[in-house]
Amino acid sequence: MGRLREGRCRTLSREVPIGLFFLKYFIYIFAGIVLTVIVFVCAFGLLLNSDVVYPAGYAEKQAKEAVETIQKAEQVTPDLIPELCQYAVFDEGGHVLSGSMGAKEASRAWNVITGRAYNGGTYIGADFFLEIPRGSECCVLRYQLIVQYQSALLRKCLPRPEMLLLVLFLMIVSGIILSVAVRFRTVVRKKLAPLAEAADRIQRQELDFEIVRGSVREINTILHAMDEMRIALKGSLEKQWRLEQMKQEQMSALAHDLKTPLTLVRGNAELLGDTRLTEEQREYAVCIADSALQMQDYVQMMIAVARSSEEMPVHRGQTPVQAFLEDLKRQAGGLCTVHHVSLQWSCPDLTGNIYAEPALLARAFMNIIANAAEHTPDGGVILFEGRQDETQVVLSVTDSGKGFTKRALLHAKEQFYMDDDSRWAAGSHYGMGLYIVDTIVRQHEGELLLENVPAASAAESKGSGAESRGVLLGARVTVKLPRQ
Repeated sequence: MGRLREGRCRTLSREVPIGLFFLKYFIYIFAGIVLTVIVFVCAFGLLLNSDVVYPAGYAEKQAKEAVETIQKAEQVTPDLIPELCQYAVFDEGGHVLSGSMGAKEASRAWNVITGRAYNGGTYIGADFFLEIPRGSECCVLRYQLIVQYQSALLRKCLPRPEMLLLVLFLMIVSGIILSVAVRFRTVVRKKLAPLAEAADRIQRQELDFEIVRGSVREINTILHAMDEMRIALKGSLEKQWRLEQMKQEQMSALAHDLKTPLTLVRGNAELLGDTRLTEEQREYAVCIADSALQMQDYVQMMIAVARSSEEMPVHRGQTPVQAFLEDLKRQAGGLCTVHHVSLQWSCPDLTGNIYAEPALLARAFMNIIANAAEHTPDGGVILFEGRQDETQVVLSVTDSGKGFTKRALLHAKEQFYMDDDSRWAAGSHYGMGLYIVDTIVRQHEGELLLENVPAASAAESKGSGAESRGVLLGARVTVKLPRQ
């Protein structure tokens, strides 16, 4: 990470409270509705003054003008009835003699003229009845106080003018609200865009940018807080980056400096091998030389990792299981001798290959065995077991120490984890061993398992020295690797 420039918020326009921002769109809706009402009132007035519709009282006027004509007529016929009215002729007993009303309307008309029902109503489209006496009979005209089309075809095909205008009004108002809502959404999204952009860039740790403030005061307050957070995070990351750089430089320098004494150890071990030594001494000299060479490989790997700031490189290939285990047994035997513990090896007839980098995988197992050796009492036993099936090779290391604590079983594979009550109580451990092992195993597409074993299981090996008291005793670390 390079140096980051100090950014600052820049305001594009004058700030307004968020309440006024919302109020503006409510005013748009209100103004649209008021304008629509005015347009519809004017349109309705034009319709009333045109030849398209009749005014609401036109039917009543027609009915009253037809009273005298109907009274004088010898017989009530449809041609005497006004255009917008229906009629029914009743005898003195209330029987319908003729008419255009339905049975329900005729029954209500008779109840109205006999005083058993109210005439008209308070709702639009209520029926009104006009009684016209005719000697022994009477004619009742039915009409409504509503605006109606002059054309009979329009009255048949379209809703009443009031209903049609109401539907159109609601549709236009809905369109206004929808249009304002779409506009509001677009504007709000634009206003919030600096927030989303700032949050995204801060999340990706792209901190060298300038936050542009908008016109909404509350959003600008949030943007200002995010800008302060960006600056603080930038300073923290810069500090962390500088510390990481220093650590990498120190690790590279230390690893480089280690190469010289390791070369001296290896060279002197080889020179020692050229002298007259017993077979046992020669074996020790070879072990020293091989271990020094292995340490040189680790140092070279440390230098590569420190320079690249990445994980340790892995170069895997087809590796015979048996050859890998033979080399591992030789290294493990020398380590156990140093710690005064016995190594029991139980890997019968393991065949086939694993896809691995032998040196890196051996480093993982030597970490496991070294940890087991350090926590096994003098004279104790470390048991290395191997088995396989069609899909995987399972290798486990069991010691006769005091085992893992419950907390260590959950967290021992975490980096820098140290449990004061566990196997890492000694001051020489820094919580890296099993973390490194787990990293290597995962790079080999394998699985690392930790468990405690009962005393009887830990003591199965001959001369293990483990006490069988029916309690958990000893730790087992198992590595499962896929077979090729």
